[in-house]
Amino acid sequence: MAVFGRKVGRADLRLVRGDSERVAVWWRQRNVLTGVVTPVDMSWWSGRLELRSPDGSELWYSQACGSMTSDGYAIADIPPSALSGDVWVQRRAGRWRIRATGPGGGVVRTLAWGYFTLSD
Repeated sequence: MAVFGRKVGRADLRLVRGDSERVAVWWRQRNVLTGVVTPVDMSWWSGRLELRSPDGSELWYSQACGSMTSDGYAIADIPPSALSGDVWVQRRAGRWRIRATGPGGGVVRTLAWGYFTLSD
């Protein structure tokens, strides 16, 4: 399982074909006046994990985040069968990201992104 809780920035993943994978992001905000850091209540948001081609132009896999928590977590579970098909033999690396959409769909945020490597 990979959990990212930093300022939005690049974080690279290693995924294994045929294994279940969990990718989680922890979204927090800092009050610039007080310095207090608090998690963002994600329970009313929806999230989505995307795996894309190396240049980002092709969407290879998309999975809704199964958990969006009140303490700031967006969690996506990739089932073992998702990356085990023959098409994934040629898809050994690419880009990933988790995006969250706020209540009503008016706000879309990239919570985390980076590059992934798929190994056997």
